[in-house]
Amino acid sequence: MKRDIPEKVAETLKDIGMNVNTAGWDCHGTFVLLHKALEKVAVKNMITFDKPEVLECNSERRIASLIVTGHMGDKSEWSIGEASPSNNKNSYPYAMAEKRAKDRVILKLLGLHGDVYSEDEADSFKEERPKEIIGGTNDTKDLDNEPKVKVNHLDGSIKDVKGLDMIKEVFVQFLPSQDNRSDLVGFWKNNQEAREILKENSPKDYEEVEQLFKERANEIASNKGDN
Repeated sequence: MKRDIPEKVAETLKDIGMNVNTAGWDCHGTFVLLHKALEKVAVKNMITFDKPEVLECNSERRIASLIVTGHMGDKSEWSIGEASPSNNKNSYPYAMAEKRAKDRVILKLLGLHGDVYSEDEADSFKEERPKEIIGGTNDTKDLDNEPKVKVNHLDGSIKDVKGLDMIKEVFVQFLPSQDNRSDLVGFWKNNQEAREILKENSPKDYEEVEQLFKERANEIASNKGDN
């Protein structure tokens, strides 16, 4: 039986031109909202985020854990986002961990956390999404509109990557793991197209990636000076 939907959820969705029937669904008694709906809500309410603080990032084991802090006016909230093979089928754990943390923070700032959940909170939520609701994380129609780029790896291999989250994830996973400046700069230069797409379509994500590159370059230079 579908539970009552909090009135504030309906009001929040109305503000962004959506409603509970187009932006969410009942998943066995839990009301779930699209990630993209929450992104629009964040923009509408002028919610801003600090740079995520990485707690754990293991590309080989596909594990990512980070803290995200968000602000809405004079109110601030934080949350931890986690992704691993045990709770995530996505191939890009960092992007998923960030989505989960940001969506939780948005809901906390709006006073809806606990009453509503993001679709990315659990794979089971997305599996139960009604077909008539378009725009979810796994929606093929939505992905058709996402930018696609070829990522050039240092071993000469080339991988097709689709979607801004996935493009960002490639840099987030690769840059911190480099131990020498040559490989770091080489990967950065070889993937100019990917960087330009990210910069044009998601400036804030590009700034995070660029800062990550600069920080790693400084760390490598510092370590070299210590030896």
